[in-house]
Amino acid sequence: MSLRIEVNARPKLRYSWLWWTIGWLLVALTINDSLEPNAPKFAHLFPSDKVLHFSGYFALATWFTGITERKRYAFVGCGLIALGGAIEIAQGVMRLGREAEWLDFLANSLGVSIGLGFAYAGLGMWMVWVERLFWRQK
Repeated sequence: MSLRIEVNARPKLRYSWLWWTIGWLLVALTINDSLEPNAPKFAHLFPSDKVLHFSGYFALATWFTGITERKRYAFVGCGLIALGGAIEIAQGVMRLGREAEWLDFLANSLGVSIGLGFAYAGLGMWMVWVERLFWRQK
Protein backbone atom coordinates (compact mmCIF):
# COMPACT_ATOMS: atom_id res chain seq x y z
CA MET A 1 0.00 0.00 0.00
CA SER A 2 1.38 3.41 -0.89
CA LEU A 3 0.63 6.71 0.73
CA ARG A 4 0.24 9.57 -1.69
CA ILE A 5 0.11 13.10 -0.37
CA GLU A 6 -1.53 15.62 -2.64
CA VAL A 7 0.39 18.89 -2.30
CA ASN A 8 -2.23 20.96 -4.08
CA ALA A 9 -5.17 19.40 -2.25
CA ARG A 10 -7.39 21.69 -0.31
CA PRO A 11 -10.43 21.11 1.81
CA LYS A 12 -13.78 21.39 0.07
CA LEU A 13 -15.53 24.68 0.69
CA ARG A 14 -18.69 24.24 2.67
CA TYR A 15 -20.50 27.20 1.08
CA SER A 16 -18.97 27.14 -2.40
CA TRP A 17 -22.36 27.83 -4.01
CA LEU A 18 -22.54 31.11 -2.07
CA TRP A 19 -18.97 32.14 -2.91
CA TRP A 20 -19.49 31.38 -6.62
CA THR A 21 -22.77 33.32 -6.64
CA ILE A 22 -21.08 36.35 -5.07
CA GLY A 23 -18.19 36.03 -7.52
CA TRP A 24 -20.47 36.06 -10.55
CA LEU A 25 -22.35 39.03 -9.09
CA LEU A 26 -19.01 40.83 -8.81
CA VAL A 27 -18.32 40.05 -12.47
CA ALA A 28 -21.79 41.34 -13.45
CA LEU A 29 -21.22 44.55 -11.46
CA THR A 30 -17.82 44.99 -13.09
CA ILE A 31 -19.34 44.65 -16.56
CA ASN A 32 -22.21 47.00 -15.70
CA ASP A 33 -19.99 49.68 -14.15
CA SER A 34 -17.51 49.42 -17.02
CA LEU A 35 -20.13 49.88 -19.73
CA GLU A 36 -22.23 52.63 -18.13
CA PRO A 37 -21.85 55.96 -19.94
CA ASN A 38 -20.72 57.70 -16.74
CA ALA A 39 -17.85 56.72 -14.47
CA PRO A 40 -18.80 54.69 -11.37
CA LYS A 41 -19.93 56.80 -8.40
CA PHE A 42 -17.05 55.59 -6.24
CA ALA A 43 -14.34 56.40 -8.84
CA HIS A 44 -13.44 59.61 -7.00
CA LEU A 45 -12.11 57.51 -4.10
CA PHE A 46 -9.17 56.37 -6.24
CA PRO A 47 -6.26 58.64 -7.18
CA SER A 48 -6.33 57.47 -10.79
CA ASP A 49 -8.53 55.60 -13.22
CA LYS A 50 -5.72 53.06 -13.63
CA VAL A 51 -5.60 52.39 -9.88
CA LEU A 52 -9.34 51.68 -10.01
CA HIS A 53 -8.82 49.23 -12.89
CA PHE A 54 -5.90 47.52 -11.12
CA SER A 55 -7.81 47.28 -7.82
CA GLY A 56 -10.97 45.89 -9.38
CA TYR A 57 -9.24 43.12 -11.29
CA PHE A 58 -6.91 42.37 -8.38
CA ALA A 59 -10.03 41.90 -6.24
CA LEU A 60 -11.65 39.63 -8.84
CA ALA A 61 -8.51 37.52 -9.16
CA THR A 62 -8.17 37.28 -5.40
CA TRP A 63 -11.83 36.32 -5.02
CA PHE A 64 -11.82 33.61 -7.67
CA THR A 65 -8.50 32.10 -6.63
CA GLY A 66 -9.90 31.89 -3.11
CA ILE A 67 -12.70 29.61 -4.29
CA THR A 68 -10.90 27.74 -7.06
CA GLU A 69 -8.45 24.86 -6.91
CA ARG A 70 -4.82 25.82 -7.51
CA LYS A 71 -4.65 23.82 -10.74
CA ARG A 72 -7.31 26.16 -12.20
CA TYR A 73 -5.64 29.47 -11.34
CA ALA A 74 -4.33 29.86 -14.89
CA PHE A 75 -7.87 29.52 -16.24
CA VAL A 76 -9.06 32.16 -13.77
CA GLY A 77 -6.29 34.49 -14.92
CA CYS A 78 -6.95 33.96 -18.62
CA GLY A 79 -10.68 34.42 -18.13
CA LEU A 80 -10.30 37.67 -16.21
CA ILE A 81 -7.78 39.09 -18.68
CA ALA A 82 -10.15 38.17 -21.53
CA LEU A 83 -13.00 39.87 -19.64
CA GLY A 84 -10.94 43.05 -19.30
CA GLY A 85 -10.09 42.99 -23.00
CA ALA A 86 -13.67 42.33 -24.05
CA ILE A 87 -14.91 45.22 -21.91
CA GLU A 88 -12.36 47.60 -23.40
CA ILE A 89 -13.39 46.55 -26.92
CA ALA A 90 -17.07 46.98 -26.00
CA GLN A 91 -16.38 50.47 -24.63
CA GLY A 92 -14.78 51.45 -27.94
CA VAL A 93 -17.57 49.96 -30.05
CA MET A 94 -20.48 51.33 -28.01
CA ARG A 95 -19.37 54.97 -28.12
CA LEU A 96 -21.59 55.96 -25.18
CA GLY A 97 -19.17 58.29 -23.44
CA ARG A 98 -16.58 55.65 -22.53
CA GLU A 99 -13.38 55.06 -24.46
CA ALA A 100 -11.31 51.95 -24.99
CA GLU A 101 -7.81 52.43 -23.57
CA TRP A 102 -4.90 50.03 -23.81
CA LEU A 103 -3.56 51.37 -20.50
CA ASP A 104 -6.83 50.33 -18.82
CA PHE A 105 -6.39 46.84 -20.24
CA LEU A 106 -2.80 46.83 -19.00
CA ALA A 107 -3.91 47.91 -15.50
CA ASN A 108 -6.60 45.18 -15.50
CA SER A 109 -4.07 42.55 -16.57
CA LEU A 110 -1.52 43.70 -14.01
CA GLY A 111 -4.16 43.47 -11.26
CA VAL A 112 -5.00 39.92 -12.33
CA SER A 113 -1.31 38.97 -12.50
CA ILE A 114 -0.50 40.32 -9.04
CA GLY A 115 -3.62 38.64 -7.62
CA LEU A 116 -2.55 35.33 -9.14
CA GLY A 117 0.97 35.85 -7.82
CA PHE A 118 -0.35 36.17 -4.27
CA ALA A 119 -2.51 33.08 -4.77
CA TYR A 120 0.40 31.01 -6.07
CA ALA A 121 2.49 32.28 -3.14
CA GLY A 122 0.07 30.55 -0.76
CA LEU A 123 -2.72 33.05 -0.16
CA GLY A 124 -5.10 31.34 -2.57
CA MET A 125 -6.64 29.36 0.26
CA TRP A 126 -7.98 32.45 2.01
CA MET A 127 -11.61 31.38 1.63
CA VAL A 128 -10.86 28.06 3.35
CA TRP A 129 -9.40 30.06 6.25
CA VAL A 130 -12.51 32.27 6.36
CA GLU A 131 -14.81 29.26 6.50
CA ARG A 132 -12.70 27.67 9.23
CA LEU A 133 -12.75 30.89 11.23
CA PHE A 134 -16.49 31.50 11.05
CA TRP A 135 -17.93 28.03 10.57
CA ARG A 136 -15.99 25.56 12.67
CA GLN A 137 -16.33 22.05 11.37
CA LYS A 138 -18.08 19.72 13.81
